[in-house]
Amino acid sequence: AILCSQFAIILTSGLPIVHCVEMVAAQARTREVRQLLERVAEDVSGGYSLAQSFSNAGTLLPVTFIETVRAGEQSGTLELCFQRLHTYYDKSAKTRAKLVSTLTYPVLVLIVAAIVFLIIMVVAVPMFTSAFAEMGSELPAITRGLMAVSGFFQRYWWALLLIVLVILIARLLLRRSEQGRLFLAAGKLRRSPLRRLHQMNAASQFASTMATMLTAGLPVTRALEVTSGVVSNYLFADAVRRVRQGVEQGRALADCMLTDPAFPRLLTEMTGVGERSGNLEQTLTVIGDYFDNEVSVTTQRLLSLLEPAITIALAVITVVLLLAVYLPMFTMYGSLI
Repeated sequence: AILCSQFAIILTSGLPIVHCVEMVAAQARTREVRQLLERVAEDVSGGYSLAQSFSNAGTLLPVTFIETVRAGEQSGTLELCFQRLHTYYDKSAKTRAKLVSTLTYPVLVLIVAAIVFLIIMVVAVPMFTSAFAEMGSELPAITRGLMAVSGFFQRYWWALLLIVLVILIARLLLRRSEQGRLFLAAGKLRRSPLRRLHQMNAASQFASTMATMLTAGLPVTRALEVTSGVVSNYLFADAVRRVRQGVEQGRALADCMLTDPAFPRLLTEMTGVGERSGNLEQTLTVIGDYFDNEVSVTTQRLLSLLEPAITIALAVITVVLLLAVYLPMFTMYGSLI
């Protein structure tokens, strides 16, 4: 986002492209970006186009950036394309930063709670288990249950670790195959409790990227091709590729989307409205902002429910631990009296 903003501002001054790239490189915040822009400046001075120079520089830059720059060069609207890219990436970065900031506290609480629980099960419980065993009296059911859980963690910790490793390895193997990626993506869009949130997020990525590509001057088929590589959900991206094939055969974009259940009905209908009105870019921008807002609101609502749920769960665990420890003591005290 910062890179695009710098290009948009400097290009309006009328400087040659090579000087613009060199000036942006001098302001780069990281060494990797600075070196990339220096290579781009060398290629541009050697006669390559700006988009081709960015493409030759490596895979650090996303395909949306390169294709939008290419379209801006061909249409003579490079400054406007960089402004559009700045808006696109700035919105994406702010949304991601907001989500990370909101999730930080619950995740830290869960990690600390899990560590404390494991320490209690593996270290603390065995210490008072031996003391209670010497009492010779019958222990309460809650204490026996806690001792059984502690014994399970002590004896079979390796099995739990093995299960986690198997799950991680299986997930990595699935992500390497076409069918595996489709299976994982379908789980998010169709079987997950958060499937509506995943669908809205994919729809937001589709609408925002398509609007950016079309505004830059790319044809619909090329815009769909780029968008299919940007959408994070593989099943949704595969649906975009099928829509592209339908558009290449002469069908309307909305008609192709209507036959695929991966696209939300609202997104399909608004795309049809934009096609019929001849203002598809603006319509996709509006619907992209709508889905962005829905994702933000839904995420905030879920997180507002998550925090009290974590508090209640921790309170229940604490009560169980206290009862398991103190009930035998009360029993022993009563027998002495």
